[in-house]
Amino acid sequence: MKRNHLLIAVACLSAMVLVTACTQKFPGYKKTQSGLYYKFHSLNASAPQPKLTDFLKVEMACYLHDSLYYDWEGTQKDVYSQLKKPIFKGDLQEAYAMMHIGDSASFYVKADSVAKLYYNQDPNVVGLKPDDYFRYEIKLLEVKSEEEFRAEIERMKETMRTDSEKAFFEYLKANNITDYTASGLFFSKSVVTKGVKPQKGQMARIKFVASFLDGTVFGNSDQLGDHYDVEVGEGKVLKGLDEGIGMMRVGEKARFVLPYTLAYGSNPYGFIPAYSNLVFDVELLDVFDKEITNNQ
Repeated sequence: MKRNHLLIAVACLSAMVLVTACTQKFPGYKKTQSGLYYKFHSLNASAPQPKLTDFLKVEMACYLHDSLYYDWEGTQKDVYSQLKKPIFKGDLQEAYAMMHIGDSASFYVKADSVAKLYYNQDPNVVGLKPDDYFRYEIKLLEVKSEEEFRAEIERMKETMRTDSEKAFFEYLKANNITDYTASGLFFSKSVVTKGVKPQKGQMARIKFVASFLDGTVFGNSDQLGDHYDVEVGEGKVLKGLDEGIGMMRVGEKARFVLPYTLAYGSNPYGFIPAYSNLVFDVELLDVFDKEITNNQ
């Protein structure tokens, strides 16, 4: 019996030594077999946990050496991430999978692995050392199944589409713009001339101001050097703008109102939101053959 008690004591002591060895790098943290260090600040064990392919909404900040490295909530609000299989042992996917809705926790993840395998960056180039760890402070706010998430996206897109179409026709009515083409491009000419009309493949020299329906300007030809040269009818610019320029004569000024279908469509483009209707105020300065541009 004494021998058995001794063996049990040795086993318990060994286990304690093992646990201490696993957590001494980051005191107060536990460690998974894959090498993820974790500490829960609030644990809602009765709440659902995410499953593979679910979409997660989180609040998250990333620290390196206790200095803020990246603030997810500060740069990407209302963004969901899909839970996937781990990319490397002890990565963020494993961290997400451990959480319940409403949980908040801290995780230490190998920084060089994040740089290489998440962002395809050389850790040395971005100043990370082999023993650096990122500390992630995460709160899991919401979980949606892939089916729920896709359905919600479709509902949101439909709402955006109908709102865009309503705003488009309200703008036309408020600005008394009634002329339109078969494609749905609306226009109004403020200056009409009998000048030369550009042909497909020719270059049109224009001045322009581009704005949203609310009047916010997002681009103009002055930013490009006083004017802008466009090859007409070759799809080098937005479809609606290309069509509009082809309708003008040298010396004319016109306003073209592009529905989103003739602009960037149903997807965002840089800082331009999805389903954006756009307004282009254009002046056609000159028309010339393409080969001449190399000499100007």
